[in-house]
Parts: sequence; C-alpha cells; structure tokens
Amino acid sequence: MAFWKKQRVIETLVLRHAQCVDETLAYFQEALSAYLDEGETKKASELALETHQAEGRADDVRREVEAELLGGALLAHSRREILEVIEGVDKLANAGEAALDYLLLQRVRIPEEIKPMLKEIMVKNQEIFEEVKQSLHLLFQDMSRALEHTKAIEIKEGEVDHLERSAIKQLFNMDIDLAEKIQMRGLVEELVELSDRAEDLSDRIDIMIAERRL
Repeated sequence: MAFWKKQRVIETLVLRHAQCVDETLAYFQEALSAYLDEGETKKASELALETHQAEGRADDVRREVEAELLGGALLAHSRREILEVIEGVDKLANAGEAALDYLLLQRVRIPEEIKPMLKEIMVKNQEIFEEVKQSLHLLFQDMSRALEHTKAIEIKEGEVDHLERSAIKQLFNMDIDLAEKIQMRGLVEELVELSDRAEDLSDRIDIMIAERRL
C-alpha cells in the first residue's frame, strides 16, 4: 500500500510540474505576441517577468519530485526514468525563458515579412506542448496511447523545422544588414529550440515505454 501511495504522490507532482511549465509557456507566448504586435513595450517586459516567475515555480515542483525520488519513492530504474522525463519537461520552460531573454535583452528588430512565420512557429510550439501534456498524463494511465502523442510531437517538430528553414531563407534574401540577419536567425533558432527539446522528450518517453514492454 505504501508503494502505491508513493507512486500516486509522484504522479501528482509530475503533472503539477507540467502545469507550471504550461503556465510558463503561456506567459512566454503572450510576451512574444506582445513584442511582435507592439514592439519592445512595458507589456512584453511584464509578461517576461511572469514567465520567469512561473519557471521558478516549475523549478520548485521539480525539486519536490527529486526529493521524493531520492527518498526512496519507486524502484531504482523507475526513479531514473521519471527524473529524465521531468528534466526534459523542465527544459521546455527553460527554452521559452531563454528565447525571451534573447529577444528583450538584445532588443531584436523583427522585420514585418518574418513575423507571420514566427507566429506560425508559436502556434506549432503550443500544439506540441499540448501533445506533451497528453503523453505525460497517459504515461501513468495507458502507456500504449501515450505513443500516439509522442508520434504527433515528432511530426509537428518536423513542421517547425520546415518553418525554420523557410524563415531563414526569406531572411537572408532580404535587403537588411548582415548583422541584423544574424541576430534574427539567432532568434528563430531560440524559438525552434522548444520544439527540438520536446522531440528529445518524446524520444525519452518512447524508450521508457519500450523498456517497460520488455
């Protein structure tokens, strides 16, 4: 009975952590939207602060999970798997935070022609995290169904890669300074990092499920 109780505690904490990461990425999306629509404004900076604070709350919950696991919750191999998964989820929040830091600290000037592609990347990133949340819920309930969502993450990550290449191609065909092109390419890469990390997480979940089936 004690073992199953600890498992439920871990499950609750993992999903609470995912919720904190969800809040972080929601603020990140709002801040980025404000910057794209209005430029460097007080609103974008305030939302960036909310992003940082939400990421801090996610870190607090991640440390709770680690403490439970180090305290002996679950079997040894399961502890390792859960640690890797929650670290993977945490990296998504870190990616959003890093993208905003890049944008606001460098005061990136975003050409109007590139904004629609950045908004498409934002939409795809949001869709990807919805798949991440579904896969995490099913990881504790129905592992075979979780694979449907990890597959969807891989497909959508490929779509983001296509958008990235199109944006960079268009960017370097524009008549702007090379320094601006390089800075803007850096921003695109920061935004795409979120989908890359989500794909890494989906791979980790796939491996975890495959090992459980052996």
